[in-house]
Amino acid sequence: MPPQARKRFCCDDDLASIGYDGLNADQDLERWRSGRLYPWTEELIEIIRAEGIEGAALLDVGAGVGAVHLSLLESGAASAVDVDASREYLAVAKAEAERRGLSGRVDYRYGDVVELAPDLPAADIVTMDSVICCYPYLTALLDAAIRPGPRLIGLTYPRTVWWMVLYMRLYNATHWLRRSFVRYFIHHHSQVRRLLAERHYEETYDGGSRPWRVAVYRRT
Repeated sequence: MPPQARKRFCCDDDLASIGYDGLNADQDLERWRSGRLYPWTEELIEIIRAEGIEGAALLDVGAGVGAVHLSLLESGAASAVDVDASREYLAVAKAEAERRGLSGRVDYRYGDVVELAPDLPAADIVTMDSVICCYPYLTALLDAAIRPGPRLIGLTYPRTVWWMVLYMRLYNATHWLRRSFVRYFIHHHSQVRRLLAERHYEETYDGGSRPWRVAVYRRT
């Protein structure tokens, strides 16, 4: 039988399954520094920036090396909270913030945002770049994202076209054979849009690439 997803992610071993235990952190940082961010990440940054970010408080969930919130801080946002389930990614993001002179404007939180949500400060903008595909419970994750009361929510995640679904299933099968809990979770765009609409967020942007969607929602 394949391992079942945890009901809660509150300890290092549990969090490693959604934080990917820092895999590729150094490579991701080098990709960013060399101008090779993933196209959907660049698009998310540009779309959020165009919405107006001067003085904004950010919440960046699953921030990885910090490319999204650090780029937005450099463009005029006031502060950011970086929530990540990987200590390794948090360490790399913190070091990069220090290198860019931004460390005093970022608050770092280690853990599952669903568990941490009650203690997070208010935020004007929430971003989740390649996050919902790593978390099994979509409703709980989106509820955690809207709890700080943002006016904007920006997301990137895989499209559910057949070849992406096949890739994710093959990836999951490989990790099942390794008895690993790390896996992709397939969440349909219709689910995301419906859940956020029920919480009074309207989709204002739907873009991205053939494999990856970029979507932005505004509070109505």
